[in-house]
Amino acid sequence: MKQQSFFILVGVLLMVLASVIGYAVMPPAPSTSAADTPIRATAGIEGLGGSWTLTDHDGKTVTDKDVTGTYRLMFFGFTYCPDVCPTELKRLAIVLDMLGDDAQKIRPLFVTVDPERDTPAVLKEYLARFDAGVTGLTGTIPQIEHMEKIFKVYSAKTENEEYTEYMVNHSALLYFIGPDDNVIHLFHSKDTPEDMANFIRETLRGDSVKSE
Repeated sequence: MKQQSFFILVGVLLMVLASVIGYAVMPPAPSTSAADTPIRATAGIEGLGGSWTLTDHDGKTVTDKDVTGTYRLMFFGFTYCPDVCPTELKRLAIVLDMLGDDAQKIRPLFVTVDPERDTPAVLKEYLARFDAGVTGLTGTIPQIEHMEKIFKVYSAKTENEEYTEYMVNHSALLYFIGPDDNVIHLFHSKDTPEDMANFIRETLRGDSVKSE
């Protein structure tokens, strides 16, 4: 009886050992990283956008109706931003350059989250550094707060000993908006200019085919 139990125990151990060896030699399943995953189209992001009125960097009043019918790439930031905003504006310029002639179909917008300092003149001088044809938009504090609300943008003043001026912490997403005013996609900092340009180009071509 003891001998039979011994052989049963040995058999079980051999089965377990075989399973472990088999698992060890099996090739690992391919992993999918953010870099390997293409930006996918969405049917529209609900709950973002609405009516608004602001002032552009030339001092002219601009409303949502003035840009309806155009594709837009819209970013929220401020001219005193030490790193994120310059980086995003440079990335935007690269994307537009990659789009070639298709860039003419895109209207880039930069909405300040710091209207107290970012006057039209300040925005105009600042955006001229990036050579991307970006329209700067500012307004009264209530107007900017309204924009932040309808596009669900976070911003908050903060003091930092490294800077003499106050800074503004803010969300950093690039809104890709369609002619019907629906937000098509939200680009994140991890998205490469190549992926962004490809996504925009495919969207433009898809909409062109639909209209034929």
